[in-house]
This record gives sequence, C-alpha cells and structure tokens, in this order.
Amino acid sequence: MRIMRMAPQYCGVPLFSLLLLAAVGPEKAVAQDVARASSQGVTLAAQSLAALTRGTVVTDAKLQGDVSFASGSDEETGPVTLEASGDLESRVDLSLSGGRRLLVQNGTQATWSGADGRTQPQALHNSLNWAPWFFPALAIGGLVRDPSFTVSYVGRETYAGLAVQHLRATRQIPGNSDPDTAKLLLELTATDVYLDASNLLPVALEYAVHPDNNALQSIPVRVEFANYQTAGGIQTPFHVRQFLQGSLLLDITVSSVVINPGLPPGDFQIQ
Repeated sequence: MRIMRMAPQYCGVPLFSLLLLAAVGPEKAVAQDVARASSQGVTLAAQSLAALTRGTVVTDAKLQGDVSFASGSDEETGPVTLEASGDLESRVDLSLSGGRRLLVQNGTQATWSGADGRTQPQALHNSLNWAPWFFPALAIGGLVRDPSFTVSYVGRETYAGLAVQHLRATRQIPGNSDPDTAKLLLELTATDVYLDASNLLPVALEYAVHPDNNALQSIPVRVEFANYQTAGGIQTPFHVRQFLQGSLLLDITVSSVVINPGLPPGDFQIQ
C-alpha cells in the first residue's frame, strides 16, 4: 500500500564551488559538495522533527478516523485505524463497506489481506520503505535516529504552489556487502521528502512501489499531509491522502490520535 527521483543538479552549484573544483580537482570538490548536501539534509530533517515533536519523545502512535478507498471506478468508505511503532512497524486496518483490508509491516517483512480475508506476504522489495508513512513524527524521526538512512539535500523548490525544502532519503540494509544489491536497495528505498519552507512540517512524500514479480518496474506513490493539529503535544496531519500513479487511492480524515499508547508487539506480528 505504501510507501524519488532526483535529476542531476548543475545550475544550482554556486560560482565559488566551480572555482573550488578547478583549484582542488574534480573528485575532491564533488566529495565536498556531497558532504555539504548530506549535512544540510540531516540538519533540516532534525529541524523538521523538532517542529513536529517540540522535544517530546514519540515511541508509537494510534490514529483513528474515516477513509475513502478508490479502486478503479469503485469507491468504498468506512473507519480506519492506523498504528505505528518506531520507524519500522505499522498496521493499516481499513473496515470498508466492501470488506476489511489490512496491511502489517514489521522491519523488512509485510503482509496484506483483502476482502476475502486471506493473508498474503508482500514482496521484499515492497517492504523496504517507511512503515509509518501516515505519521510524520515517526517517519522523520527514523531519518534522524536510524543509521541505515542517508538524507541528502536536493534544494528549495515549489511544490503544489508552496515553497518547500526538498530532501531525499535512501536506506541500506545492515549486513549487505554486495555492491549491485546495495545499488538496487538505494533505488528501491529512495523517498523524496518535501518540507514546508516556512515551518518545516512535511507536506508530501514521494516514493515507488513495484509489482511483486518485478522490482525494476516502478509505480509512483505520493502521500500528502494537511490540516496539522496538535495531538498529545505532537504536530499531526489530520488529513492524509495517498495517490497511486497520480490517482487518489486513500483519503483519510483523522478524528483521534493517541501518542505513546504502548501498542502491543502482537499488533505488528507477521503471520
């Protein structure tokens, strides 16, 4: 269910960087530019987390509300319960008019079930993105605290008419040493993060999912956050929309938020 592409940048490189390139050699200058970009990305992620939490430590969260689910010409509605623990565990439970749908993610494993109630494993390459895609405080917290993530700074842009700071996050799985696999993991886990330039609250995420039998075919996903309100001391979006290939898939209106409820591990157990 859930869930960037960064074009090469040249024209945004300041003149002094081009002069530095000539003075110290291309390899060293490029390395310094990458280090600066990464440092700025990490700094902005930390500032975004501070804006979201104001210093409150968040371990888990439970959100409830209503959802509209669109699949082709069909549209179903009903209650939704969203749970997240840390940046690697989540549970999305949709009680729709056409039947229940459930997605559980735990680390690099995930399962889903449709209206028929049958639990199916989700392909590994679709289980590597952020589990708490619907709750920015835990998603951004993962960027700041989880060493498997790398955050780079893309630049200041305009997104849907709003001035934003654009970050790009990728993730490496610990213990992997094969260079080809490492390169593929960077592509599979790439996520664009757009922060409101005025307050650094996340306004959107963009990433990709893939057919279970083809990790190389990318299907774009976009998540938009709106109507931020304070819940338990945490800035939380009370309106979350998820788009698949540009079409609205989930439209979630949050009605209640519980911060640090102490969710049982069984809620995220993979069957």
